[in-house]
Amino acid sequence: MMRSHLKKVIAAAFAVAIPSIALADVAFIAILTVQQNNQEAFDALAKRMVSAASENDGVLIYEFARAGDRVYGYERYVDTAAHGRHEAIIAPFLEELTSLASFETIVTLSELTADHQAAFEAIGSEIGQPIASFARGQ
Repeated sequence: MMRSHLKKVIAAAFAVAIPSIALADVAFIAILTVQQNNQEAFDALAKRMVSAASENDGVLIYEFARAGDRVYGYERYVDTAAHGRHEAIIAPFLEELTSLASFETIVTLSELTADHQAAFEAIGSEIGQPIASFARGQ
């Protein structure tokens, strides 16, 4: 389980591990728990994060959905460089995010470069092995 240390670990891992060249797409699901007393504040934060993410033209999908106390975040980027830009854009929100939500896990959904995989592993992510996929509009 990932907890409050996530903010520092994410920033450190992705700051050094994301290569500057653009490679394969990056996709993952983040699963968080948001207690009922934090849900309104979390929803407002999620809307601000989505608005900020929309400024990065390399973001294909960035969305949150709730099922009870659990929140699912789905992110997909055109390449590792776009994901790196996103991490810089989202960094100012991480302290508030980790104060409102507990990260249960992150599961990667795409093939990763070795550096990117190491960065995800450094924050305790589950590395998913893609089986099959299809997307339109890319």
